[in-house]
Amino acid sequence: MRRCLAGLLCGLSLVPFNASLATQHDDVWSGLYRLEWVGGQERQGADVRIEQAPNADPTELVEKYRSDLTRWTMLQVDAPRERTTLRRFLPAEYEGWGWDDLPKDMRIECLDASRMFVCKTAPGTTISFGPDRPNRETLMAKTGIFGVVLHAGAFELKKLD
Repeated sequence: MRRCLAGLLCGLSLVPFNASLATQHDDVWSGLYRLEWVGGQERQGADVRIEQAPNADPTELVEKYRSDLTRWTMLQVDAPRERTTLRRFLPAEYEGWGWDDLPKDMRIECLDASRMFVCKTAPGTTISFGPDRPNRETLMAKTGIFGVVLHAGAFELKKLD
């Protein structure tokens, strides 16, 4: 009887652990990364961490952001108090960058933080920015994870863990 009870308690204690593993497995963003600026910028890189955050409160959001409440935070490891909240791109945001078909083909997934965004695609993918025109800018996403900070430039993230 004691063995059955002990076995049951051990088994039940693993349920939350297994559920948290499933959640972590579904979260392709969380982890420690090395941020390196792209394009000859003379800024120093930094280690950053992306972590899943509590879901957003729908009552505090405008209607268009209520469809996906999942949130992440991004912080610089040596300045952990300064956190940036990230949310998934809306379909219209992909269109704004000229990437209408990429999310449908599962070739890109992006997170937005209003003045910056981070995207994940296949390593080695060349990404074009903006509408089709001769001067369209491109970026080679060597690691497959890249981002842009408004008025600062583009960066790549290399996963460290």
